[in-house]
Amino acid sequence: MTRRIEAAACRIGAQPPGPAEVRGDMAYVLRVTAHLDWPDEGTPRHRRLHRLMPQSPSEGAAHDDHLLIECRLLGTYAPSAPGDAHAGRIVFSGDPGQLDHPDRYDAFIPTRRMRDLFVNGTVDQRHRIRFGQLRDSETPSPSKEPGITACLSMLDIRGKRSAMFGKTRLGKSNVVKLLVQGMLDVTAQSRDVGQLIFDVNGEYANSNPQDGADNIGAAYADRCTVYFLSDRSTSDANAKLLRFNFYERPEDAMNTLRELLPMEVADTDYVRPLLTCRLPPLQPVDGDTVDVLQRRLRKLMIYWTILHTAGFDHCEARLSEMLNRLGYGTQFNPNFSQPLRMAAYQAINGTTAPPLPKTFAEMEAEVSLILRFSLSYPNDPALRRQGRYIFDADEEIMAAFLFPQAGAGPYVLRPAVPFHSPQVDNFITEILASIDTGGTVIVDLGSANERIIRYFARTLSVAVFLQQEGKFVRNEMQGRYVQIYFEEAHMIFPPNSGNVIDVYSRFAKEGAKFNIGIVYSTQSPSTVNQDLLAQTENFFIGHLSSERETQLLSAVQYAFKGMENDIMRSRSPGYMRVLTASHRYPIPIQANRYDGQPTLVTPGTPLE
Repeated sequence: MTRRIEAAACRIGAQPPGPAEVRGDMAYVLRVTAHLDWPDEGTPRHRRLHRLMPQSPSEGAAHDDHLLIECRLLGTYAPSAPGDAHAGRIVFSGDPGQLDHPDRYDAFIPTRRMRDLFVNGTVDQRHRIRFGQLRDSETPSPSKEPGITACLSMLDIRGKRSAMFGKTRLGKSNVVKLLVQGMLDVTAQSRDVGQLIFDVNGEYANSNPQDGADNIGAAYADRCTVYFLSDRSTSDANAKLLRFNFYERPEDAMNTLRELLPMEVADTDYVRPLLTCRLPPLQPVDGDTVDVLQRRLRKLMIYWTILHTAGFDHCEARLSEMLNRLGYGTQFNPNFSQPLRMAAYQAINGTTAPPLPKTFAEMEAEVSLILRFSLSYPNDPALRRQGRYIFDADEEIMAAFLFPQAGAGPYVLRPAVPFHSPQVDNFITEILASIDTGGTVIVDLGSANERIIRYFARTLSVAVFLQQEGKFVRNEMQGRYVQIYFEEAHMIFPPNSGNVIDVYSRFAKEGAKFNIGIVYSTQSPSTVNQDLLAQTENFFIGHLSSERETQLLSAVQYAFKGMENDIMRSRSPGYMRVLTASHRYPIPIQANRYDGQPTLVTPGTPLE
C-alpha cells in the first residue's frame, strides 16, 4: 500500500549522510508532490517540525535553512531475502513495511548510480533497447554530466498490451517506431515475433523529411512488407496493393461490400437484399456431384455478371486457369438446358440459340439474357426442372438486382471498385504467412476514411486472432508471438457500451493466452475501448490537457495517482511518463528520436 508522508524537512545544501550514518540495506523512494509554505507559529504542524529539528532554531533561521515539501512514498529497495529466487539482487517492494519515527530518517538527492537503479534496476536484463534519457522535470538540467540512459526490455512489450496517450505531435508515433524497431532488433536471429502495423497516417511506410530518417519499411526492407491502397509500383518495386479480388473470393464478397460501400448505399432497399446473399466458395467439397458443381458455378457466374456490369475488371486467363485447376471442366459454360436457351433467345432476341459459351464475354451475355427471360416469363416451363424452379432465392435476388424495375442498377457498387484487383491473391493469407515467419507487415491506410480503416483493421485482426487461437488449440504456439500496432486507436476500437464482445475485447482478455500483443496510441484514454484499457500493462503518457482524462488514467492505473498536474503541465515533445510491466512506478523519460539506427543493448556493455 502506498503511504503518504505529509511533510518532510530537508536541509538546503545538506550532503548525503556518510556510510556510518546510513542503514545501507534499505532505501525508501519518495516522489516530491508539492512545495509547502512554512506553517504559522503555534499550529500543530509548526510544533511538530520544531520537535523534529536537531536544534530549535529561531523562526527566521528555520525559514532560511529548511525547505518544506510534501512527498509520496513509492516503496522500498532492499536486498532479496536469503534463499529467495532473486538472491543477491536488489528488489523493490511497494509496501514499505513498518516505519520508524521520522527523526530516524534523512532525505537526500540520490547519486547517479542510485538513479540508474531507480530507472533500470527492475527492468529485465534480456532483450533490452536504449529507449531514452531519464528526465527529472521539463526544466532543462544545468548539469554537464551525461544523462542516465533509460532502457526497456522488449519482453515487457511482447505479448502484452501497451498504450500511448498524448496530444498530437508530442511524440507518440516516435515511441511506436522505437518499439517496432526494438522488436526487429531483438528478434533479428530468432524471428519469433511477427508484427502488423496499421499505418493510419502513412508514417511507417513513407519517409518524412521532418523526421530525418528512413521509414521503418525502408530501414528494414529485408524484413518488412508494405501494403498500399494506392498503386506504388512506379516508385516502389516491393510495394503490394491492398486489394480484394471479388471474383476469386465470393464467399467473403458480400460482407466486404457491406463494409466498403457508403452507408447510404449499403442500407438502401435496393442493395440490402443483395448483401444478404450467401455465395459458395470456388473450391469444390469432397463428395460434390457433377450437378452440384454445375449449380455452384452457375450461381457464381450470376454474381460475376453483376460485378462485370458494375465495372469490376476481370482477368479471363487467370479465372480460366483457376477453374481448370479446381476441376471445373466446362469453365465459362453456365450449363443451362438447351430448351431453356432456345426459349430465352427466341423470346428476348428473336434468334436461335448460339453455340455454348466458351469465353467470359459469351458467358456474361448468356447469363444476362437468361435472367432477363426469367424475370419477364417466370412461368415458362423451361425454367423448371423436375417441377422445381431452377434458380434459388439468392439467384432470384441477384437477377432482380441486375435488372431492377427502378433504380440505378449495379452501378451503385462502383464505390468498391477502387479496392478491387483481378490480379491479386488473398492478401489475408499472404499477411498471415509473413507474420508467421517473423516478418513485419505495414498496412498503409493513409488515404482511407474511417470506415475503410475499420474494415481492414477488423478483418486482419480477426484473421490473426483465429490463427493464433487455432495454434493454441493444436498446441502449435512454439513460442511464436504476434505484435499488432494501432495508430489513431479511437477510430479503430472506439469506446463500447455494455458487454460488447468483439475482437478487440478478446485481444484484451485473451490476447496474452494466444501470444498476441498490441500497442495502441491515441490522444486520450476516454476515447478507446474500456475493456482494453483496463487490461493494459504498459503506459507511455505524454501531455494530456484535460483533468478528466488524467483522472481516468489514474483511476485505471493507480501508479499515476498524484502525477495528474505534472502530466497536464508538461508539453515537451517526446517527454513521457513510462510505466512498463517491469517498472513499479512511472519513470519520466525523454524518448530518443527515431533515426533508423539499431538500439539493441548488448549484455555486459556499459549504457553510456
